[in-house]
Amino acid sequence: MNLRNSFALAGRILLAAFVAAAVAAPAAAQDVVQDEGFFYRQFHDASTGGDMAKVLEAGKAYLEKYPTGQYAEVVKKGVATARMSQLDTAIKDKHTDEMLKIGREILSGDPDNLNVIYALAFNLRRNELLASPPVYTNAAAAVEYATKGIKLVDSGATLTGVASFDKGGTLAWMTQILAISAGKSGNAAEAIKLYDKSTAYAPGDPLVARNLLSVVTLRQSKYVEAAKAYNALPDADKQAAEPNPEVKAAKDTLNSEADALIDAAAGFVAYGRSKGLPPATVERVNQLLETVYKGRFPEDATLDGLKKILAGKAPAA
Repeated sequence: MNLRNSFALAGRILLAAFVAAAVAAPAAAQDVVQDEGFFYRQFHDASTGGDMAKVLEAGKAYLEKYPTGQYAEVVKKGVATARMSQLDTAIKDKHTDEMLKIGREILSGDPDNLNVIYALAFNLRRNELLASPPVYTNAAAAVEYATKGIKLVDSGATLTGVASFDKGGTLAWMTQILAISAGKSGNAAEAIKLYDKSTAYAPGDPLVARNLLSVVTLRQSKYVEAAKAYNALPDADKQAAEPNPEVKAAKDTLNSEADALIDAAAGFVAYGRSKGLPPATVERVNQLLETVYKGRFPEDATLDGLKKILAGKAPAA
């Protein structure tokens, strides 16, 4: 499964079909305890009716009274399927609080359920972190489940019911969640590192565009800070024949941030042109690129050096 197909998958969590056969009553035995039969029939009737809330209620009542009863395993499977069905409904209806509540309940008894972890992380990313404007209400939960998911996938876990699991694509978007959170918290260096790591997991995936643009934004902020620090120094010190150590350090930092921004912006522009990203966005970044490049290399009036950089950044066909 590639990540592009996983958008359809993650919007509807992979759930086992809730079939009547899963809770069909076994042949009655003469020694069945009447009370147990009563509680089981309550569960069976609720399952047949398709009301998941009633299924859970009846299942809980049965298991509390007969945790090792002759129908216990059937009831447990039915309860698990009902909870997953409720989770699926919450996801479809975009009821985030309900989704998280049900998801946490499932994970309390099955902490390594990658299908549930995948669904929670993916939908928090899609509906909140990637919203316009983004919402960070449940950012901590998104990081929690992405971190757990990455650990499970790295250890070899795959989604149940998926014939072809895209490990790289899954790691890419889960790592992107961590990058978004790091950027929001003000840790630009860590965010850039994580965006680069996300891109490396799935270089052919569309999420690369967002990763590259996010890195440009972060690099631009660092460049602006360096420029402000340099410009705040006395002009006499900056124009001295032999600049003092403070000026030299500030200038080196500014040049370093300019080089990093040029590299990031050129990467986005080259990628955007080859992938047909919105021209207005690509051109906006290109204007930034040319402005910073001219300031860094004023002697290159024809921008020949920049053209070479862009050529070297063009994605492989």
